[in-house]
Amino acid sequence: MEIKGQVDSIVYYNEENGYTVCNLDVNSELITAVGTMPFISVGDIIKADGSLVNHALYGEQFKVNSFEKIMPSTVVEVEKYLGSGIIKGVGPATSKKIVSKFGEDTVNVLRFEPYKLVEISGITSSKATQISEEFNKEWQLWQIVLFLQKYDIGATNSNRVYKELGFNAIDKIKDNPYILLKILHGVGFETIDRMAISLGVDYNSNFRISSGIKYALSLSSRNGNTCSKKEELINYVSNVLKVPEELVENELTSLSYSKEIYLEDGYIYLSNYFEAEDSIARRVMMLCNDKVKRIVNIESKIKDIEQKIRIDLSDEQKKAIQMAFNNKIAIITGGPGTGKTTIIKTILKITEIEKMDVALCAPTR
Repeated sequence: MEIKGQVDSIVYYNEENGYTVCNLDVNSELITAVGTMPFISVGDIIKADGSLVNHALYGEQFKVNSFEKIMPSTVVEVEKYLGSGIIKGVGPATSKKIVSKFGEDTVNVLRFEPYKLVEISGITSSKATQISEEFNKEWQLWQIVLFLQKYDIGATNSNRVYKELGFNAIDKIKDNPYILLKILHGVGFETIDRMAISLGVDYNSNFRISSGIKYALSLSSRNGNTCSKKEELINYVSNVLKVPEELVENELTSLSYSKEIYLEDGYIYLSNYFEAEDSIARRVMMLCNDKVKRIVNIESKIKDIEQKIRIDLSDEQKKAIQMAFNNKIAIITGGPGTGKTTIIKTILKITEIEKMDVALCAPTR
């Protein structure tokens, strides 16, 4: 069953998933519609597919399975749409003036000829531009919603796409569908890859394979890894894209040549992660080459603290404490319960005795 109506009021809206309860004016009869309908506002014209259901508490409702937003076309629809407050700076009074002036040409004026709006009392040139920009933003946002829905990508992502890619978002996506991987939340590579192929990206193209490689490396980074083993990466990308491993290896060479990735000791890095690790390593080397202020009789000081705070340090813990004071930089690792916190406490006690300045970041207590 299909209905078409104008949103008269919104009873409930969930921003997280777009679930909406609204009243639709369908041929002057109000019908309560329920379902996932993100980005609708009072005044919007929607065409919805669904069925009538009888709610035990709220009575008859129209359960929406799918819908599309239709820009208002009749004079009555346009006036109600503009007067709803969806366009900043336009209320019922201004809406009535605009529609009375331009009639059925109102939408065209709002979209393409905003300079004509200054013919209406109270609308300046800057306000006319603002009204047109707001109207076109709503128009463009909905085009993105409809475009993404064709590829089973929920409308809740549309606003994020618009903010990131701007007015020509759809053209940018068609040029490179894989840019969505950096923008969308909860949408996997497979979904974007299907979109890319349907938009004409060649199955074995270098563009597709390079996007798959960068996605795989990005996915690995989410698990805390700054790099991946070359052989494992090639195998993974080959399986996901269903392309020969030779093509993946060839594209790795191209990406390495253009410095989009780095190959180091059998590991593949995205360039930003490699450069970050390289920078950290250089800074660590600089610290290691600095002079260290030695603490005299560190062993006896450790023993004194053991007695004072009644602890019994293991040989490994004592070695770690000495290492911390004898080197400009030290890394102490160990699983839960191995005594890292006790080591920190002992180090702090020694710094107190030595009257050393300490900066402690995220200590465990």
